[in-house]
Amino acid sequence: MTKSRMVLFLLMVAVMTPSFAYAMSGRDVYDKVQEMRTRMLDRKTEAVMVLYDRGGGKRTRTLTEYCKSISLDAYKILLVFNSPPDLKGVGFLLHARTLADRDLWAYFPEYKRIRRIPTASQDDSFFGSDFSYDDFSGPPNLDDYSFKILRDETVDGKPCHVIEVAPKTPHKYTRYVAWVAKNLWITTKIEYYQEKELYRSGSFRDIRVIDGFPTPFEIEMENHKTRHRTELTIKTIRYGANFPDKLFTQRALERGGGQ
Repeated sequence: MTKSRMVLFLLMVAVMTPSFAYAMSGRDVYDKVQEMRTRMLDRKTEAVMVLYDRGGGKRTRTLTEYCKSISLDAYKILLVFNSPPDLKGVGFLLHARTLADRDLWAYFPEYKRIRRIPTASQDDSFFGSDFSYDDFSGPPNLDDYSFKILRDETVDGKPCHVIEVAPKTPHKYTRYVAWVAKNLWITTKIEYYQEKELYRSGSFRDIRVIDGFPTPFEIEMENHKTRHRTELTIKTIRYGANFPDKLFTQRALERGGGQ
């Protein structure tokens, strides 16, 4: 190859490289996110949840979460509050037979009854916090959403894809924008919109790699309408857990887990 042809070749590569860099679509990014979330399902987590009201008051809770992967797109989750006393034993159980076919239940010891959570209520507040039931419900069915890659930005020193996600079925939000860390494939920041109005936002900080899994140890969610926010801090997390199926039953939910 002559020198002039070599120069021309290098110029063509330089011009074409940016288009290759953005060849990944929004759905491609979320396929990576989904793969990571699915691999992280077998775990036990101990966490502290703190709720802050608009007047500066706060309430502190502790909780334990158990997760079990059943197959490629089936899983089970049990979450139980340990404190304060008025929430001790309150719990949440999820069975996902497929990503599109899930059953959710909540248990309240005070009333000694298990309540089924309908699909239409999965955007509701998770036991008075600024998280939703959906936030604790594991990987979603990606076919229920459309995805659009907007741009690249850096969050807390991490290069991120910025993705707009819109549900195809009715939700409390009409769309959300997520900042997904490149190569880690986890969310570092998220904003939920009702039409053009921002109503809820979240940040995922103190990301540590545990057993090969990038894990945010500090998560904050804020409701911009109520000016209420919730912080979730992981105290311990163990991946590769192997829990028996009997832990993820309604009877176990009534007993508060006990593992």
